Amino acid sequence: MSVDSKHHLRIVAFKIIDFKSKKTGEPGQMKLAQCIVTSENTEKGQQVVVGELLMPRHLNETPVGEYLAEFELSVGQDLRVTARLTQLHPFGQSAPSARAVQPKEDKKAA
Repeated sequence: MSVDSKHHLRIVAFKIIDFKSKKTGEPGQMKLAQCIVTSENTEKGQQVVVGELLMPRHLNETPVGEYLAEFELSVGQDLRVTARLTQLHPFGQSAPSARAVQPKEDKKAA
C-alpha cells in the first residue's frame, strides 16, 4: 500500500560531482540539487533547512525553481530504507513552466 505524498521544496542551485565507476572504470557524474526545505514542528514551529537532494537521471534537466516533489521508498544494499525522488511538479509563480517535469524517453536502437 502506498500513500501519495508531495513535498514542497525550492531548488536554488546544483552541484555536479565527477566520479569513476568502481564496477566499469567509466567516468560519470552525480547531480545534487541544493534545496531549501520548510517544515512545521509543534515544538519548534516553522523550520527552514538547506540540504542536498540526489537528482535521478531523468530529472537532470530540471531548472532552479519551486517544486512539489514526489518520492518513493526504496531499500539500499545496506538494507536502509530511504526516499528516492521520482517526479517534480512546478509550484507557484516562479515555476519554470505549467507542466510537470517529465522523464525523458529512452531512445534505444532496435
